Amino acid sequence: MSPHVRTLSWTAALLAICLPGLGRADSEYSVKATRTRDAITIDGKLDEAAWQSAPEISGWHLTRIDYGKPVEDDTRVRILYDEDNLYFAFHCLDSKAELVTGYTVQNEGFLHQEDNITVILDTFLDHRNAYYFWTNPLGVRTDGRIVDDGEAFSTNWAGEWETQSTIVKDGWIAEVRIPFANFQFPEGTQELTFGMLLDREQARNQKWSNWTPDGVNSAKVSRYPHLTGLEGVRGRPKWSITPYVATQFALKANDDRGFFRPNVGADAQIDPVPSVSLKLTANPDFSHVEADQDFLLLDTEEPLLPERRPFFLESEHLFISPINMFTSRRIALKPHDRIWGGAQLTGKVGGLAFALLDVQHRDEAWDQTYENVNSGVLRLQQDLGKRSAISLTLLSRKGDEWFRTVGVDANIHLYEEFFIQAQAAKTWSPLGRHGSEAYHVALHRFDTLSEFWIELEDIGKNYANPLGWTPVTDKQGWNTHLYLNPFPQWRFLPRLDVTWDTLWRRNHEHERTRYRQRLNVQPYLHHNFALYFDGVYDQNEGFDNRLIKAGFTVFPHDWQNFTLTAVTGRFLGGDIRGFNSALNLKLGSRIVARLSGFYTRNVGVPPESDLFGESGDGYSWSGYAQLRYHFSPDLYARVTFQKGGVSELADYNSVKGTFLDAVVGWHYRQWSDIFLVYTDQPFDGAQERRILSKISFNY
Repeated sequence: MSPHVRTLSWTAALLAICLPGLGRADSEYSVKATRTRDAITIDGKLDEAAWQSAPEISGWHLTRIDYGKPVEDDTRVRILYDEDNLYFAFHCLDSKAELVTGYTVQNEGFLHQEDNITVILDTFLDHRNAYYFWTNPLGVRTDGRIVDDGEAFSTNWAGEWETQSTIVKDGWIAEVRIPFANFQFPEGTQELTFGMLLDREQARNQKWSNWTPDGVNSAKVSRYPHLTGLEGVRGRPKWSITPYVATQFALKANDDRGFFRPNVGADAQIDPVPSVSLKLTANPDFSHVEADQDFLLLDTEEPLLPERRPFFLESEHLFISPINMFTSRRIALKPHDRIWGGAQLTGKVGGLAFALLDVQHRDEAWDQTYENVNSGVLRLQQDLGKRSAISLTLLSRKGDEWFRTVGVDANIHLYEEFFIQAQAAKTWSPLGRHGSEAYHVALHRFDTLSEFWIELEDIGKNYANPLGWTPVTDKQGWNTHLYLNPFPQWRFLPRLDVTWDTLWRRNHEHERTRYRQRLNVQPYLHHNFALYFDGVYDQNEGFDNRLIKAGFTVFPHDWQNFTLTAVTGRFLGGDIRGFNSALNLKLGSRIVARLSGFYTRNVGVPPESDLFGESGDGYSWSGYAQLRYHFSPDLYARVTFQKGGVSELADYNSVKGTFLDAVVGWHYRQWSDIFLVYTDQPFDGAQERRILSKISFNY
């Protein structure tokens, strides 16, 4: 029996194990919000009399460990609203209040492994998509969107809201204000109803809970309870404009001549009706100046980087599909690319969601010349039943050459946690029509403690879509993924994470091009200490790769941990040895530091290998350091330094040389920012030193 046939047999067996308990009734819970005319100050103290007029939500139940049982430390919530805002008051009871922990001081931080609460709102009540608002005892704000009933998450969406927390003798209190201006919904409606879920994570015992006893998974928007009674509220304004003024002063550029360049631009938003939004942009600039942290990437497939430009985020969630047909990072990707202007029409009418996007931009080609490009995208997504959907995508990129793509995809939910995906696409490009098709079929199943999928894919060798993300073409194959997250709660093994992945593929001449098996095991000897083992067998592009990574992690949470791993084996035809370490440390209440680095030594690399861009014996290394000081979650200063001899597949940034930047960022009012940046980084074989500033103001 061949390896891929054996894997399919195991896949079928595991799928049968995972199937029980898929169908559950939707939640019948609801709560009515209480209107207030009193001013509510968000200070984490709950000293306004209006809070006592709202009914208390209590009696929370566990959603992960001891699933469905009442929690030992309850959570009490009250909900108020006025014309412009929705208010939440969380009193998180804890019998050991001295162990309440909050580490993250950076907005958009990852808050697991510390105390936190989440408000999740399905504002259009379509039972598919929702916004989440996540905070910790330090008042940090992290937000995003849940898409297609938990099938995917979009972490790039940024809302405007306010929160403050205080630790008290019997736990901690969080006060949250969410402006209705974050959302679109029909104004003048007598009463609005939102889908709503309230979540809590308790750090010291890793207990997750929410306010219903019927086992609602936080990702399953279709089963959310309801928040009712919202009358006479005002949603997003009919229009707004956010102009910006920026300057760029080059101390040293490629031609060794400095220059000073002022720059202006604007984003605008117009909502002609509550269900439709028009976004316009003229000469947009990045609103975020974050640098990606380096890590050792022992794979040959290009990673997908996140979007940071506000103009593209309105409809980002609509473009999630198995074959990534459109990612906005493909537009003006490089440092000296430029967007001249663009327009985007998005919305949802009945069960039909749509996004129409057109952008004029200038992109740098591989030969360092520039081409003027027009990129257009149309996405239509029709709801089917309560959880399923079918979508159509049309793309056009016209520059020096013309590329066009059409695709259809469907997402069919059979049960609450079990769904089928199917997709077909075709491109028209200078490569020709023969072999320009792409197909994908998949079965998925997930819940709080496990995830499983099997995917079959066929990408033609002339499939060419420069607006999408398709790392490998000319392939036929399948892959499986199994993730298990049991909590045995044994004394020396409170938790275990196991991930098993299999990939098999061939080209259209029926020559096998890759076969990979990967097993990752993380036993938690304590909830703050885990061992790490990762084994990979990978026959890839003619090379027989065998890699083992092992190490440990000490991690109270994302900003307070130490990780050390070693790697050994064969990779792309050579022997490789090395290590990767990272230290994330909080110094006091406002200072955080990140330090990381890796070193690898490769021996006997054949000339045809792409390993680190060289053959024979060699090495690759990189060091990274970042220091941040947070005056508040909205005002921070940051210095980042990275140096190394890294190229191509060994590093996320492909850093080769020295990278330094210093940033002061201030989110001083809603949808308005100030940035001052100094950068010193390699570009086209030389170091560029620049000072940049930007101020935007939302009207």
